[in-house]
Amino acid sequence: MKRLLVLAFFFPLLASAQHVLISAAGGQSHKTWHGQADVQALNIEIGKTFSPRTEVAFVVSPMSLWQPRSWFGDQFGDGNETVRAIAAAVLLRHRLNVDSSRIHFYGEVASGPMWAEKAIPASTSRFNFSTQFGTGIVLMPRRRYPLLVGYRFAHLSNGGYSPRNPGFNISEVVLGVQVRR
Repeated sequence: MKRLLVLAFFFPLLASAQHVLISAAGGQSHKTWHGQADVQALNIEIGKTFSPRTEVAFVVSPMSLWQPRSWFGDQFGDGNETVRAIAAAVLLRHRLNVDSSRIHFYGEVASGPMWAEKAIPASTSRFNFSTQFGTGIVLMPRRRYPLLVGYRFAHLSNGGYSPRNPGFNISEVVLGVQVRR
């Protein structure tokens, strides 16, 4: 039944999509007393163009985080652990130029829920929110497949959903390819 509901939601979205962007992102959190996390994600973006400059998309991101196993970082020799998670977000991307050049600059913002197999950071919550701001370039080759190269700043936290809410601030590099319909 769950699969049927997921298909019922995604099928109309895919049918009306004007582009699909597949990107890989990787980065590290800023170091805090809780420790530091490494993040790798695969982003699958299904979007629609609302103007020559503005795109709106739904993004699904399976990810892997390598984080301290303890709330106290590695203070007591607890080590690190790998945590798998999945995030969904609504993304707004605005291109700063749409002239005939082959390089287009953009800014973007995205936000949505994230669910993990273990608490992120440790001893907090498995349910978090991911809010991202980014910038970069879209390289427009003569072919149909524009390349995206960018930087994202992401904030992961539970938004006060749990008694502890330290979160992670992550700097990421993003590389992707877009398929237009």
